[in-house]
Amino acid sequence: MLDITRVSQILLSMDSYMIIILYIIGSIGAILNIITFRQKQIRSNPCATYFLSSSIIDFCIMNTSILLNIIITFNKSLYDQIYSTRTWCKLGNYILLLLPCLSSSYIAFATIDRYFASSLNQTLRKCSNLKVSRMIICIVLIIWVLFGIHIPIAYDYSPEENECTVETNSATTFIIIDGFFFSLFNGVIVPFLLSLFGLLIFLNIKISRRRVHSQPENNHHPTSVIVNRQNTHMITMLLVQVSLTILLNTPYIVIYLLSFYRKLPADALSVLLYIIFSYIARWFYYMNYCKTFYINTLASDLFRKSLYKQFTQFFRHHRII
Repeated sequence: MLDITRVSQILLSMDSYMIIILYIIGSIGAILNIITFRQKQIRSNPCATYFLSSSIIDFCIMNTSILLNIIITFNKSLYDQIYSTRTWCKLGNYILLLLPCLSSSYIAFATIDRYFASSLNQTLRKCSNLKVSRMIICIVLIIWVLFGIHIPIAYDYSPEENECTVETNSATTFIIIDGFFFSLFNGVIVPFLLSLFGLLIFLNIKISRRRVHSQPENNHHPTSVIVNRQNTHMITMLLVQVSLTILLNTPYIVIYLLSFYRKLPADALSVLLYIIFSYIARWFYYMNYCKTFYINTLASDLFRKSLYKQFTQFFRHHRII
């Protein structure tokens, strides 16, 4: 059997390259997502508003959480300088809680929006509109900003202990909120909502197709066909993204909870498996915020055409100049 120290060194070496690759592809993907979802052809769809917001948050995650990990790997002294400040203790930990929860929330609401859009109930379909999506995005942002406000208030850096600690008598409560609730929300509540509404969307599409096939051809209105095509592309992108989000998020949440409750293995083989699984779970977790652009490109012809249009317009403009 391989030595645990040797395996750890191999994984650490792999990790240093992996996070750089994830940072590059994630940042490029997020930027291209933002550019594409801002196009007039797509941004009129309420689901695209959630995708755009999620892409902005993913870009922020790339440049906070993943960038910080790169700094830890290649410039430990700089990381120590950042970490040992009150600013990072208060603001940094606040951002690290806020951003993943925002990203998960926007994807969850995008799924709910597609459920409304695919519903046969006219009242529910009316809930899928730009005004509602923009309002929800703002409300969700305000809720999470207020939810995490205890971090900059109660947390502070302790030079004696050389770590960020809770400076109040309610330390246990805050640790539960920041640890248990964070993992519960991102690892259980959001995947449950994604699975539930993903299944409901699938059922709605199935029922809708049956109804369309049972109607005479001359009853199809051309405008509704175009709208349905746009919705179909958004639903396809979303369902693929939902499946991968659940798959990529779950391992990290399991490891997070094990470390949170200090349920660490005792024997050598279990420790080895735990270390291997921890690194894989970490890579999967970061892939979750890098995947969106590449999924959209592979899953949707509409997205590919919009992206191609952006590139052709860009090169045409610079050629003229």
